Amino acid sequence: MPRGPSRRAQPRRARRVGLLPALLVLLGVLVVPGRAGADGRPAAEIVPAVTAAYGPTGTFAVVVARQQTRAEGRSLRAAEARSARVEAASADNGLADRPFATASLAKLFVAEDVLHRARTGAVALEPADLAWLQEMIRSSGDLAASLLWERFDGDRMVRDVAARYGLTGTAPPRISGQWGETTTTARDLARFLTRLPLVAHPADAATLLEWMRSATPTAADGFDQRFGILGTAPGRPAVKQAWMCCVAGAKHLHSTGLVGSRVVVLLSEVPQSVSWDAARTALSAAAAAVPPPHEPC
Repeated sequence: MPRGPSRRAQPRRARRVGLLPALLVLLGVLVVPGRAGADGRPAAEIVPAVTAAYGPTGTFAVVVARQQTRAEGRSLRAAEARSARVEAASADNGLADRPFATASLAKLFVAEDVLHRARTGAVALEPADLAWLQEMIRSSGDLAASLLWERFDGDRMVRDVAARYGLTGTAPPRISGQWGETTTTARDLARFLTRLPLVAHPADAATLLEWMRSATPTAADGFDQRFGILGTAPGRPAVKQAWMCCVAGAKHLHSTGLVGSRVVVLLSEVPQSVSWDAARTALSAAAAAVPPPHEPC
């Protein structure tokens, strides 16, 4: 990915395919109480097959949930109460609350907060800002992320999104400007995507999801984004891909998004000895094991 205005604002990325991960870690499963997955199967039945498909590349975890919808006549408080019931019925592999470096998944928080602040009149956006936002999500542009992070105070954006969505395991990076080292958890990412239609303005939620549905095959830095959900899901999944090397000697490869109304979160943290190709293959196998939803994507 291209470098931003300052080296500090960039996550550390590997420049060559083949010098990376070997130990994938993550997640949990959020299950809508009393409801099956979009294909008629409970999310708790989907996850074991996804985990098995990942194989022995490393430690792996997944979150599967169903995105909530804004009901006419239902107050936000009632919707939040329903969200609490949904999450109370969750199942996980014991790693749903483990913190991970977000890599480019932090860009979801940046985009949502900039759109929210513009909607409320807290900031004024120029046409170029919208172009940067779209580039940041569709092609995972690092330069766009760095410019927006510096202009709109990225640390504040992460904290504000965490507060509005109830993300208890999400925090800004310890070193200001290193946005790729923002930390989050599988549970928080699932919560963010499941609650997006409830918390964000409908038009802003629709804009963000459309940018995610328009993800480009190749990222701004030349990285092949066709792995995980983007490489296997039918139709037009709304996805955000992420990769980074290296934090504490580990590489990260993540894929998260919506297939129909199903939220899927795949996060991995692997040793540098595992190649990007091996990490991609494992993550794509896991994503392919998620059954397609019945409803159109």
